[in-house]
Amino acid sequence: KAQVEKIDQADAVPVLEFVGYEPPQKREVDLARAEVIVSAGRGVGKKENVAIIEALAKALGGALGASRPVVDAGWIEQSHQVGTTGQTVSPKLYVACGISGAIQHVAGMKKSEFVVAINKDKDAPIGEVADVLVVADVMQFVPALTALLQK
Repeated sequence: KAQVEKIDQADAVPVLEFVGYEPPQKREVDLARAEVIVSAGRGVGKKENVAIIEALAKALGGALGASRPVVDAGWIEQSHQVGTTGQTVSPKLYVACGISGAIQHVAGMKKSEFVVAINKDKDAPIGEVADVLVVADVMQFVPALTALLQK
């Protein structure tokens, strides 16, 4: 049977001193106000490829969004995250690049007026909410589309 031993709390807790607080420096992104959002998903492959998705967002005059796996991997700041653990958005145009369509992500963008999904998997769940599903390799299709838009 366990025994209970009374101890003096002053001896058990080390003395801590508050020296100050420095808020993290991050740029806030208000995706809720964006009319066009181009989001990167795990299908973009690696952190360096996010710049390609961001170039498409700029060509369309929109903002860069992201799925949770991309944020969790450290490829994009959390302020860009769309979904239940990110921002809920309702842009006129939502372009999902390499996003599978997990229910948590879809919950954050399902009120978009028009959804274009680019995914090499024709059966990806994102196709269920997309108005247009482009079955292609994101990293081949997006640079070509961006080049056409910049002409």
